[in-house]
Amino acid sequence: MIPILNKGISTIKNDGLIVFALRTFNFSIVKFKRLIGKGGNIDYKKWDNLKDRYKGQRIFIVGNGPSLNKMPLYLLKDEYKMCFNRFNLMYDRLNWKPDFYTVIDDLVVKDNYKEINEEILPYVNEAFFPDIHPSNVDFFRYIDNRPNVNWFIADEPKFHADLPKCGHNKTVVNAGLQIAAWLGFTEIYLIGVDMTFGEQKVKKLNSRDWEAGEDDPNHFDPRYFKKGRKYHNPTVHEMIEKFEDAKIFFDQLGVKVFNAGVGGKLEVFPRVEFNSLFNYTDSQLIDLLNSIENLKKIGKTFTYIEQNTEHYKSIESLPDMFKTGTDIGAKLIPQLIGKYNPIGPYKNLYYFVKAESNIQL
Repeated sequence: MIPILNKGISTIKNDGLIVFALRTFNFSIVKFKRLIGKGGNIDYKKWDNLKDRYKGQRIFIVGNGPSLNKMPLYLLKDEYKMCFNRFNLMYDRLNWKPDFYTVIDDLVVKDNYKEINEEILPYVNEAFFPDIHPSNVDFFRYIDNRPNVNWFIADEPKFHADLPKCGHNKTVVNAGLQIAAWLGFTEIYLIGVDMTFGEQKVKKLNSRDWEAGEDDPNHFDPRYFKKGRKYHNPTVHEMIEKFEDAKIFFDQLGVKVFNAGVGGKLEVFPRVEFNSLFNYTDSQLIDLLNSIENLKKIGKTFTYIEQNTEHYKSIESLPDMFKTGTDIGAKLIPQLIGKYNPIGPYKNLYYFVKAESNIQL
């Protein structure tokens, strides 16, 4: 009861009485649906088979912040990964697809359910969704009930060790942490959880729900919440507070959570340097780079790209292939996405190859 009261007070403070009244009404409807058994034809016993399936192993929980553009994500090929929302926009730049996937945002599901059903669910081992969102949106009406889809109950705003109960706690990352712990992972590394949100022109549907008025500066791809896409106003201070609660909760469970990301403002969890978590030889790194989807499409090796590129000079006169430093490359990606395929970074350099180029490589 106390977490619900605290949530109510927080909602009034941050979003106003109207939003609080609407949320209270919708939450009451959700509870009524539970009471009369209108939660869809859900098999919650599937969670028993997932308990501790990956006991003692490590997992990387991948947020969607712009810092991902500075990271050699190809190193994750043989690791367990959990991703969220529109991470599929990253697929062509990778040599892997997520093992696990989840969405908790009702606006994201309404905007992207076709994309989720067609581009994500066929490729992940397990996916996780609230059956009914606390805002009274029936996710099971949008998401295909495939064998690899698992439904959780998100009606209680707190952390849980007894899934399928799973609180949202202000960010999909906190839902992911609870799921990862249930699966048995005891080392969890967060990347791309930047907690940095710059200004974006938006249309405020209400104090909580926004519609993007321009391309997205706050995620790894400007198309993520591009113009016309709807999302919830990110309240960073509340998210940080929930991460502080998460640290206490998972410390007590014996689950170690680290921040292995680059930069950002998430200091709740101890930081580790991402590259220190791997021990690849240079030859193995080249093999990983050669397995990136965009390189496979053009049919040439990374070594060929490396040997036949010039350093970036001017964005107004870019060649079909060029290379640049990691920091500059990360800044160029939002400008060139769709026009060039970024490959790397490797030895502090990013390589760019023109998309669907007609040049004879």
